Amino acid sequence: MFKRNRFNIDFDVTKETPYFQVDTQHRIRFAMEDINVPLLKDVLNTVFQENQNLSLIFASEYIVNNVRRSSKAKLGKYLTIRNWKEHVVQNEMSGEGTVYIQVNHLDKDEVMKYCIQVYRGHPQSYIAFFNHDFLVYVSTDVIDIISDDSEKVKKLKERYHETYNKFYEE
Repeated sequence: MFKRNRFNIDFDVTKETPYFQVDTQHRIRFAMEDINVPLLKDVLNTVFQENQNLSLIFASEYIVNNVRRSSKAKLGKYLTIRNWKEHVVQNEMSGEGTVYIQVNHLDKDEVMKYCIQVYRGHPQSYIAFFNHDFLVYVSTDVIDIISDDSEKVKKLKERYHETYNKFYEE
């Protein structure tokens, strides 16, 4: 588990996704089947403003019987990865675990390019991008956005009222 205190979530492949770790006032979801590339770009441009420090966390490797196995995320194909930090979470008794990598100072255009590739079906890692205000979890099924500021989420829900997924709303 890798704790993201600012957003009050545990980024952990063995737990529920960040979306389900916060209440409805702090989250918004877009189903990939309900959006298109221009809308995806618009959402990401709204959430990730220019000149903000943009970071990511992802599951880089899985540890099985004390042996590391790559998640085969192939992020380097889309993102320039420098200044990364490794966080190893391993159960000493079972030898099972996960290696998380955090990368800071990402290029927003590269993040956009990666998210578009995931939208198009590229195999993804357990990954989230974040800045000071938002954490964006990306998978081939959904784009989940969470924030500790409920007003910012409210504005996103107003702006994207017609397209965001309301299935888990109360």
